[in-house]
Amino acid sequence: MAVKLAVFIVLCLIGQLTMEAVAYTFNLWIYTSKKNFMIHIIFAVMIVFGGLSYLVSDLHWYIRYPAGVIVGFLYEYSNASGLDMFYFPDNKFLMFRSKASVLIVISLMWGLYPLIVPIVYRYIAPFITK
Repeated sequence: MAVKLAVFIVLCLIGQLTMEAVAYTFNLWIYTSKKNFMIHIIFAVMIVFGGLSYLVSDLHWYIRYPAGVIVGFLYEYSNASGLDMFYFPDNKFLMFRSKASVLIVISLMWGLYPLIVPIVYRYIAPFITK
């Protein structure tokens, strides 16, 4: 059980660090400080989304995805409403402009963690549990 949770956390971390590299390369979002980057990675990605992915891993996809979207929306909304850990330059993300559209699109992307991580875990579990 603890190994499974640790693997879920690591998978979320790998996914987010990949996204952070892409975001940094294309200037998609910017952290207000290096401390906020670390808080984001440890709290939001590893604890919240790693834990959420683990907790809902045995549920159907149509429950896992909305759970991730809702939690992602709450996180993004709290950031947009004053947490100010990061921002989107010119309130733009890819072709989406305005805080509301960015909030919705990013929330939809957060939903991918609880959707995809359990699937990846099923494929790599035989190699981990030997």
